[in-house]
Amino acid sequence: MSQIDNANQLPENFLTRLTNQGIIEVDGEQRISYLQGQVTADMQELSGDKSLLGCHCDFKGKAWNIFYAAQFGESALLIGHKESLMASFVQLQKYAVFAKVGLSISEDWVCLAGAGEKLESLIEERFTQLPTGDRQTVSNAQGLVMAIQAPIKRYMLVLTAKAAQEVVDHYDQELADTSLWELLDIQAGIPQLQESTSNEFVPQMMNVQALEGISFNKGCYMGQEVVARTKFLGKNKRAAVILKAEEAASVVAGDILESPAGDNWRKGGTVLRAAQLNSQTWLLAVVANDTVIGSVMRLKSHPDSVFTVQNLPYSLA
Repeated sequence: MSQIDNANQLPENFLTRLTNQGIIEVDGEQRISYLQGQVTADMQELSGDKSLLGCHCDFKGKAWNIFYAAQFGESALLIGHKESLMASFVQLQKYAVFAKVGLSISEDWVCLAGAGEKLESLIEERFTQLPTGDRQTVSNAQGLVMAIQAPIKRYMLVLTAKAAQEVVDHYDQELADTSLWELLDIQAGIPQLQESTSNEFVPQMMNVQALEGISFNKGCYMGQEVVARTKFLGKNKRAAVILKAEEAASVVAGDILESPAGDNWRKGGTVLRAAQLNSQTWLLAVVANDTVIGSVMRLKSHPDSVFTVQNLPYSLA
């Protein structure tokens, strides 16, 4: 990967392996109706050319996992971070015995991601067309490709091992580090859960509603009462924000942020995602929902690392 002087000066073309992503494969004739009663997304809207963002919560409305749902043939694929995906898989298995569904953590898929004309050409060669709108998908026997429009036009590819290797072999530059994709997701305000943050937050605390990852019109699902009450009674006091430091800082999901309180500092939030790129560090963190753009926070574990709250690319109103 070429050096980037500033995290906003992205390479025109890049491709990376998303080795931290895993996939739950759900098949069987009742797969959609089963998932409809388990997750926040309206699974009846899932189609061969439209993927969804959603959460899988416990009965208290705390999210085990945030995922993309995509249709592949006669299966639904739930794509998310490997750590939180496993927690979700265990819970989904508990109730699957009451429905005609099969669940598996699939090892048959490889996740790639990137942007630029070089990758678009490779996608068109293999799928004859590009997905265009946000979360639009195209698929064939090699796998599927999903488009993401923010903060730039980019693509996630879920491919068979053979197809993924062919894409990598035909891509004529060095693969990028996954931190570049992580950075783009943070700048887009897209949350993700890992083991340290799984089952800690209601979806609205991570802005999932602003990303159309919650249906308030579908029927009951696990945690629905709490998620609905959080919306209609205005009980949510937290939200996710983007923060940036003009320095390289070592941060991981679950790290605690502190905010100034007079001459002291107090707990201000929890990191969901972090990406370090050259001389900048970007975070997505759950903080108080009245946090002001431009305010500062520091890492509890490294008090010299100070971050400034940035604008979100969407409205929380």
